[in-house]
Amino acid sequence: EIEERDWSSDVCSSDLSPTNKKEIEPMKKLICLLLSVLLLVGASAAIADSVKLKIATWTSNETQLALLGSFVDEFAQKKGIDIDYTFESLSGAEYSSLLLMDLQSNEAPDAFWIMESDIKAFIGAGLCAKLNDALTDYDPDDIDAGALSLWRDGDDIYAVPFSTSPFIMIYNKDLFEQAGLKDPNEYVAEGTWTWETFRECMKTIKEKTGVYGYMTVNNAGFADRTEMNLTPFVRGFGGDFWTDDLEVKIDSAESIAGVQFFHDMVFEDESVVPAGDQSNFFTGGAACTFNQISQLGNLKDVTWQWGVCKLPGDVSFLGQAAMSANTNSKNAELAAELVAYMTSDTCAARVAQYWPPCRHSVLDSEDFLNSNAYLDADQMKNIVASSVLNSRAMSNNINSPSIKIETEILFDKLWTKDADIASILGEIAAVYRANLQ
Repeated sequence: EIEERDWSSDVCSSDLSPTNKKEIEPMKKLICLLLSVLLLVGASAAIADSVKLKIATWTSNETQLALLGSFVDEFAQKKGIDIDYTFESLSGAEYSSLLLMDLQSNEAPDAFWIMESDIKAFIGAGLCAKLNDALTDYDPDDIDAGALSLWRDGDDIYAVPFSTSPFIMIYNKDLFEQAGLKDPNEYVAEGTWTWETFRECMKTIKEKTGVYGYMTVNNAGFADRTEMNLTPFVRGFGGDFWTDDLEVKIDSAESIAGVQFFHDMVFEDESVVPAGDQSNFFTGGAACTFNQISQLGNLKDVTWQWGVCKLPGDVSFLGQAAMSANTNSKNAELAAELVAYMTSDTCAARVAQYWPPCRHSVLDSEDFLNSNAYLDADQMKNIVASSVLNSRAMSNNINSPSIKIETEILFDKLWTKDADIASILGEIAAVYRANLQ
């Protein structure tokens, strides 16, 4: 018969007889051994639950990084693990090349921002993990299908756009008034905000004020970012560089007309800030520019009145950036889940103040319409939200990087006064047809 005994009481008691001590000593050793094992198991679990993740980003803004960091913290809490994360901010102008090198290094990021011009090449190179399973819990049907189309291959989703910012026109109200012109939104209301009206306004401003009418996107487009600069003009006349099903259209009559239109503004009207000139819209050196709402902060301290409106002809032109997970990461599955969480509706609503999302539930919300410090709710609804859902990104392909290299010297030929636009675009079209796949 085994005697029942309160072993814990015996072990903890200091008033033990020699006999009891002899009986208890082995039990004390056993308990200590068990406690040691439990502590080791607990320590091992803590180590296993601590995961290091690196996230490559374009932004270096501390406020924006803090917001993104809070998403990672929330995700970690949701998973019940500890995530030791770092953000790696890469240089803006060289972001794509730096990211590509980073992904091939020994310390590659587990998740990363990816630009629209890179996604097809990155998918083809096997750098982006599939996100289908990770997105299941975050209502993928809420993401606008048009905005998501660039970031998928067939049924597989490889990145989720967190910024789907349409290009809008930002303009100097004072210069329009000084030139005796209507406010651009008056032309919009009348239904007369056409490309021809836009050109006449730019020409009039230059003639009457001496200030350039139009500054290209980011004051670029002649030596770099040529496609970005020309896209609104090409699409505005019914053309395109190439379609989603790879039909080349840059040498179509419509595309030629769009490029010729812009060329004439530069060389005949002289109403566009020319190549090499540092006149900048944001410092009063031009009457308008095409850009995204993230640039409105540059107007914080200006002394003149400004406004925003849709592009002439209500043209479709969207700038996107997305988040993806590194398929070669040892934590690829966790990184994919993190990307899905960071682009969920709750997170998208909070980044909307910087980057317009493409989730219907967010775009329709009052929080989104009141999220921007520079635009009122009506502007966010009628200019920004409506454009997100009716715009598409620039033409893109798996061979876009090599196409860009081959066509750069050809685009350079456009920027002379007597350039043969149709002939040059024909040469560019030949490069497209030889490389698109």
